[in-house]
Amino acid sequence: MTTFVERPTREVVAGLQSLELEITAKCQLACTHCLSESSPQASHGVMSLDDWRAVIFDAAALGIHTIQLIGGEPTVHPHWRALTEYALTLGRHVEVYSNLYTVHEQWWELFTHPAVTLGTSYYSDEAAEHDKITGRKGSYVRTRHNIREAVKRGATVRAGIVEVLPGQRVAEARAELRTMGVTRINVDRARAVGRALLPGQSPKLDEMCGRCTRGRAAVLR
Repeated sequence: MTTFVERPTREVVAGLQSLELEITAKCQLACTHCLSESSPQASHGVMSLDDWRAVIFDAAALGIHTIQLIGGEPTVHPHWRALTEYALTLGRHVEVYSNLYTVHEQWWELFTHPAVTLGTSYYSDEAAEHDKITGRKGSYVRTRHNIREAVKRGATVRAGIVEVLPGQRVAEARAELRTMGVTRINVDRARAVGRALLPGQSPKLDEMCGRCTRGRAAVLR
């Protein structure tokens, strides 16, 4: 159980628009560049449902507009839907950042809620290259299918492409996303953090994108 010693004030979070909640490190994939070193063997951490609800309540009270559920893969956490629904009842916008490897039929109603954005990662227009990066054969086919389904159902979708491999088909992946109806696409390089660290390297702050403190904050599991 996490103990909150002191809650922040509005002055402390002035300008803060988005709060990322890393609710789990567990994931069906094991991407070679993963910042949090997520994998099927990882855990959900020590934060309870009540802990996460308290964080969301405080965020809403402080006027933070967007709650992002990340991981790992947030949808493998047993309470991800409860947390999403709780944030929505408090008038927050929610982004669920999912690998879209698995989407159950009953999830679509939440994914297509007007105050929910569905974020995902995409690496290539070629299955073998995409699957090499995710460490899971078949991940390209399943993610691609669910992106198409999300767009067809009217979900708000944004995608991120991370350049991991030399000569990776980044431009082609971006073009394919556009043909599927995804218009919000960000491209970045792999950062030397987590599994992307080379042997003997230590993580450095200047290796990050530089936008972490610009209206954004994170709470880890």
